[in-house]
Amino acid sequence: MERQASGSDRLDAVIDLIGPHTTDIVPIDLHVDKLSYTVTDVPGSWWQKITNIQMPWEWMEKGKTTEVLKDVSFTAKSGQLMAVMGGSGSGKTSLLDVLACRTSSGVVTGDVYLNSVVRTKTILDSCAGYVRQDDRLIAFLTVRETLIFVAQLKLPRTFNRAMIRNRVDLVIAELGLTQAADTKVGNDSIRGLSGGERRRVSIGIQLLILPSVLFLDEPTSGLDSFTANSIIKTLSRLASKHRTIIMSIHQPRFDIFNTVDTMMLLSKGSIVFNGPAKEMVNYFTSLGYPCPEHMNPCDYYIDLTTVDNTSPEREDRSLAVVQRLHEAFKSKQEEHTVVDLNKQEAIDTDVLKGPARWSKVLFNTLQGKRVTEDDTLQNLIDAMERQRASPGLGIQFFILFRRFIRVTLDDYLALLTHVIQALLMSLLLGLAYISLKLDQVSIRDWFGVMFMMSVMYPYMVILGLIGTCHEERRFIYFELQDKLYHPAALYFAKVLSDVPFHLVYVLIYIIPLYFMAGLSMDAYTVCMFALFVGVSVFTSRCLAMMSAAILPTYQIASFFSQTLFSLFIMSAGFLINLRNIISETRWISDLSYLRWGFQALCLIEIKNLKFQCDEKSPSCVKDGNDALLTYALEGGELWQCALGLGGTMIFFLIVMFLGLRFVPQKPHNE
Repeated sequence: MERQASGSDRLDAVIDLIGPHTTDIVPIDLHVDKLSYTVTDVPGSWWQKITNIQMPWEWMEKGKTTEVLKDVSFTAKSGQLMAVMGGSGSGKTSLLDVLACRTSSGVVTGDVYLNSVVRTKTILDSCAGYVRQDDRLIAFLTVRETLIFVAQLKLPRTFNRAMIRNRVDLVIAELGLTQAADTKVGNDSIRGLSGGERRRVSIGIQLLILPSVLFLDEPTSGLDSFTANSIIKTLSRLASKHRTIIMSIHQPRFDIFNTVDTMMLLSKGSIVFNGPAKEMVNYFTSLGYPCPEHMNPCDYYIDLTTVDNTSPEREDRSLAVVQRLHEAFKSKQEEHTVVDLNKQEAIDTDVLKGPARWSKVLFNTLQGKRVTEDDTLQNLIDAMERQRASPGLGIQFFILFRRFIRVTLDDYLALLTHVIQALLMSLLLGLAYISLKLDQVSIRDWFGVMFMMSVMYPYMVILGLIGTCHEERRFIYFELQDKLYHPAALYFAKVLSDVPFHLVYVLIYIIPLYFMAGLSMDAYTVCMFALFVGVSVFTSRCLAMMSAAILPTYQIASFFSQTLFSLFIMSAGFLINLRNIISETRWISDLSYLRWGFQALCLIEIKNLKFQCDEKSPSCVKDGNDALLTYALEGGELWQCALGLGGTMIFFLIVMFLGLRFVPQKPHNE
């Protein structure tokens, strides 16, 4: 399918696609020519093998090559709702992923055009939206808050607060969500929207940029028949406003079939029918496969084009039917190719005769720099992208920071759980070490309370935070895929939004235990003690977030962090005397932030103590320095402990950022 145009025509056509949107929808026809998609199950990188729980001897196994799509050609016209139908494994979702430039692997061949412009990811991101099969929404936000949050990140930075709110209100009204606008999204445990309303919110997120093309992966999945029909009617209404809407659907009921404008039926990656939905039954009837009376045509023809693997005989028979249907449609398609090409060429020529919709806008916004025919297509795309650029890193950080704070405050149950956890842990330890004495028998208890302060609550923090990060990955991965924000903005927002709550929890943990144990009331000692406990607990939070970022699997991240934490506990200097650690493993103690935190607390509280001592006893420990010598903690300075603790924390934070930046945060079950 040759679709070449002159230099100026191509530039104008691109401007027409990616120009600054008003409330008008730019009509775009999507043309697909001989599209094929081949996937090879490659071994992947080392961390993928670990997170997929593969053994080393499986790493070198050669993957199987599968042709997912085979010579797919069709045209999706603006103003129409197109349904891609087929059985499981027919290639429906893969087709949408390829069209939307969302494939992460495999080889794609063939051409895709938006009107007369070759599709690129940059252009597509500016004029198309993609709605996934399941809803990735934050349960604690309302419909309006959800849309405003996305709009602040997605719309051009030239949009002020009033313009953003108007766009959100427009989308809410268009989707019939006005009555539910201030209702929380909810989930299985939080009362909120119905399944159909959540699906409308997911669609609304993509409608914020007023896309001309909208892809939806099984939008009726998991919905009852009435709600599914309502969603399809909404999509049909959206399509009637000059949008091109392509959706995959598994088994639509008859009223949904009647609502769809164009139906495509896929089988084993090939088209066996594509045309007006109302012509599908007549087409198959002409081939000798009439739909039985009182049966849903969609159900019947999906069954007809699905390979039956229950027995070799049935498999051969069904494969023969599929092959015959594919060849019949291919012959029909070849007959109409020449006519369709001539007709489309005439349409493109007519479109390109006049000035482009956004040419004047472009010339006025490029600071007086005139665009000529000598400018490359990519330069023009880059220029237009700069004009409609999304908010910068600073604004992205501020928006994400507010969202993390808001979600944390609204999760009352989690807040209460953290408070009770810190308070209960403090009270239990306080009862165990209540009113410490200065006799010889109590010396070990002094070191015990310092050790328990260093490790008990941090351990609980790691367990809880990895689970939280795992839940957040459900929507973070897809927000990053949609380029809503930069990983750096997410990183700083996530880390810094934890700090206020971290300070509250640490104070709740420290205060009861500190007074119950009868520790020093000197102001400097109290402040330094609280500082080192706080940094030690926060370093544990960093360890948990790092593990979750570099190992996007809950089980593996939990195992990794707990194993590392256990090594740090054993080498901290309390369970095993530092002198007794063999030289080959002493480096673990030097890297253990728990050792540095424990040693710092001992230096702060124990170093200046005077113990009751019987002068006649040769093994009497007279003061804190002698006690520190017993545990091989003598000779250290607070600044060394601060350096070891802070260095470990910074290392965890750096690795966490690298994980967010370079390791796909895809949930393990996706």
